[in-house]
Amino acid sequence: MTILPSTDRKPRRSPLLIAKHGNVLSGTWTDGVHHSGVMEKWFGQHWWTSRTFLLLVTTLFVFAPLISLKRVDSLRYTSALSVALAIVFVAVTAGVTIVKVMDGSIGMPRLMPELVDQASFWRLFTAVPIIVTAYICHHNSK
Repeated sequence: MTILPSTDRKPRRSPLLIAKHGNVLSGTWTDGVHHSGVMEKWFGQHWWTSRTFLLLVTTLFVFAPLISLKRVDSLRYTSALSVALAIVFVAVTAGVTIVKVMDGSIGMPRLMPELVDQASFWRLFTAVPIIVTAYICHHNSK
């Protein structure tokens, strides 16, 4: 007799994942400066390019159907698509960076962080929520 884990458990989704998509789509404010998102750059500022509306639409029509799947292995095509898009993103970013470095419009990136005080050391850990979200969202139940 074997005891297998239940396959009807749904993976938990983090609110950080939804908020991250809101920043990319609708933009964000940092130190009083507005950074436009993809939708604002393409279509301008309208009620339907606002952060609230885009998060609602993305949650209802993208995340809700994916979260409601009963088995995690049903997400294999979605996961493959996300990996492919990540590879495209890295390739485009690397290409643009290489061209701009060779052109001289930007300087060489730093390989090591500048640690001037204790606060700058703790800012190194801003990737932890992203790593935790990735772990939670890619929960593998066998």
